[in-house]
Amino acid sequence: MEADKLPVAEASTGASGEGLVDVVIVSADMAEMTLACVAELAVPAVAQIVVVDNAFDPEAGAGREELAGRTTVVPLDSPHGFAAANNRGLALGRAPYVLLLNSDILVVPGAIEGLIDALREHPDAVAAGGRLVDPDTLETQSGYRPRPFPTLANFLVILFGIEELWPGNPVTRRYHGAHIDEEHVSTVEAQPAAAALMVTRGALEAVGGFDERFWFWFEDSDLLLRLRSRGQILYVPQAVFRHLGGGTFGRWGKSQRIRSIHHGILHYADAHFTWAQRVLLGLAAIAVSLPRIVLFGRSRPEEASAWRAVRAGGMALVLGRKPPAIAPGPRLPLFDSGDATLAERVDEELASGFGE
Repeated sequence: MEADKLPVAEASTGASGEGLVDVVIVSADMAEMTLACVAELAVPAVAQIVVVDNAFDPEAGAGREELAGRTTVVPLDSPHGFAAANNRGLALGRAPYVLLLNSDILVVPGAIEGLIDALREHPDAVAAGGRLVDPDTLETQSGYRPRPFPTLANFLVILFGIEELWPGNPVTRRYHGAHIDEEHVSTVEAQPAAAALMVTRGALEAVGGFDERFWFWFEDSDLLLRLRSRGQILYVPQAVFRHLGGGTFGRWGKSQRIRSIHHGILHYADAHFTWAQRVLLGLAAIAVSLPRIVLFGRSRPEEASAWRAVRAGGMALVLGRKPPAIAPGPRLPLFDSGDATLAERVDEELASGFGE
């Protein structure tokens, strides 16, 4: 088989594979894209399709009624981060496997069965990711191959804009260019794309599901890193998923993106980095934020507010504290630059030499 192309392996779960997996989809559109995703899931292996309605854009929701007739819809009363929204859907199922699926994914026949087979054949495995391909050319999307877990160096090149200005820098190249076997099922010391990730329910419950402090970035890295402590992570290139792209982030403004990605970076560091790494990253976040706060203070107030939140998160890491919510989340109050108490406290900490 040519590595970057179809076909996929034939499914082999047989009759005993019926009703083994609950599919959880978080939808930001509740319309055509999600309907197309659901339409590809009518296979015996699927026990239940749960769609979490996270669509709060005024133009979204055209397919709510049809989705309610074809799936179990979980309505939310306010916008949730990807971690929290997935947990709401995960709470409903009972099947031994869970397929976490982005709403911009189209399942190629045999992919779900391929993931189930891989997990059955590797009893020590707790998760298996499939291969994401371009929906038209069917070539593997290189940006969604399994990649190493984030390091301090990865986050620094993002914070300082190096990744954007120099995409081929050595750190980013190593991060996206890890050698992966594209022919056979393999155990990886890396994170497969969570856009199409199957997890054993037992392992998912053992680690407590997604950590809801995360919003829309690095929540999958955190989950997979914690799952890895329970067992093996598999990459199954024969399980192919067409990835359309643009499911959520295409509608975001710049301030939303600033808040979300830096929220993920700083909270991932707080959860998994050493003290020294957290301090270095916090100092970098402060250094990156300060000039932007001054530069955008009048011309782009929303961006300036987002960078103040990033600065507060960086300060928290430097001082050994939990970062505030830079992006919103059900378990964390959102940092608002209008919160004079917090903003003044951060400025006081800066003026006092980081609390020394």
